[in-house]
Amino acid sequence: MLALLLTGLSPLRGQEEQLPLDKEEQPPIDKEEQLTKALFESETEKELKANIAAARQAKFPEQAILEARFLFLVDQQDFAAVAALAPALEGQKEKFRIEDSVIFSVPEEFLAIIKYSHALASLEKGDQAGFKTHIMEAFWLSPRQAAVFAPHIERLRLAQEMAKIKIDFQKEYRSQKSDKMVSLAALARKSKHVVLHFWSPWSSETEASLPDFIAMAQELARNDIAIVSILIEPGAEALKVAREFRAGIKENGVGEWIVDNSEFSLARKLRIQDLPTVTLISAQGGVLFNGHPSDDGLWDALRKVVPKVKRPRLKPLN
Repeated sequence: MLALLLTGLSPLRGQEEQLPLDKEEQPPIDKEEQLTKALFESETEKELKANIAAARQAKFPEQAILEARFLFLVDQQDFAAVAALAPALEGQKEKFRIEDSVIFSVPEEFLAIIKYSHALASLEKGDQAGFKTHIMEAFWLSPRQAAVFAPHIERLRLAQEMAKIKIDFQKEYRSQKSDKMVSLAALARKSKHVVLHFWSPWSSETEASLPDFIAMAQELARNDIAIVSILIEPGAEALKVAREFRAGIKENGVGEWIVDNSEFSLARKLRIQDLPTVTLISAQGGVLFNGHPSDDGLWDALRKVVPKVKRPRLKPLN
């Protein structure tokens, strides 16, 4: 269960990791355990509602049901819905019983997610001071859940910094194809928006996400959005490996390829920390999105500027 791995919460009670038994020795799974497993492993809203109904019919504690809904929303990254859950979590605080909890080992862990939901509610309202207060209290109550809390701080800080930035389209970079200096304005041509794709041939995730990148680049090309891939290492060895990497790309319409500057680095200016990262910028140099290529926010930002753009559906691997 992804959310449990992310939050560092206790495993489902009674399902702690054990050595596998021989087939003949496997104990039968009782109905309550089956219901609990189904409830906490719901993959869709429809499944969750059906499993909640079954759990209530079986007289499950509301505490457990509320925990299942919270984890489902975190897994779905539906943070607006987590924020909306704050009143229900707050209402459960006085009724909390550790005996009724499926995932928490101490009460402070439950109190932390209450603060976390209030922090997200503050973000929804644009209340940054309130967000900071609540998220710090959540950290204090349960440091083990930091993997869920911290990204919201990083996203907020990044958004604040990006609002101050303007990209200079006249700045020149070395083309990986021609080895000549070329400006972003020349690469953008007549496009009103440009997607910058920061990558490295030594990044395993860059390699693993190559089919996604190709599909994205071709969709952007069809909609007259320029895409420029930027190699973040300007060294000779990186250029050699990058050339070999690009030689394996046989598809057309995957954009231009340049090398970041050592001085006045775009990657540093845009605070790139992970690879791959994509940044959507306007022809005026404003940053409209900066984050991971799989983030729904990228396509939300793209649809705002080019409504007909569609997120490609990749064919499953055989």
